[in-house]
Amino acid sequence: MMYNNLNNLSPEDEEELRQLEGQITELFALLEKSEIQISLLKDENSQLKAQIQKLQQKSRPSQYKSPQVETIKVPKEVIPTIIPADTSLRQNKRKCPNCGAMGFSIKEVDDKTKIICYSPRRIYMKKRVCTKCRFEF
Repeated sequence: MMYNNLNNLSPEDEEELRQLEGQITELFALLEKSEIQISLLKDENSQLKAQIQKLQQKSRPSQYKSPQVETIKVPKEVIPTIIPADTSLRQNKRKCPNCGAMGFSIKEVDDKTKIICYSPRRIYMKKRVCTKCRFEF
């Protein structure tokens, strides 16, 4: 027993005292196990930190020197460009930037907020309106 002056205890108190001493020993055993687990986890943590540092050092690009790239030499003579005759600039203008509709679905209407000329009569800027999505541009 842990205490010296416990001579006059009843049998019930002695039984309770033994149970409490048993619980104390179990708690000390659990404490030792948890301290062992803590030390193991600290060791594992330090190993993982070391691995992280190694991986970070590997991922850093070392003084990378790019291989010598050959420069493209531009010819000094002028090469004429050929524009195909079937490409019309008018077709490229009539395309809705919002929905992509083309052709007759784009109408040109007067923009009454922008006046170009007052005399001899009012001349307005033109704006395009898509008849499919009603987008004005």
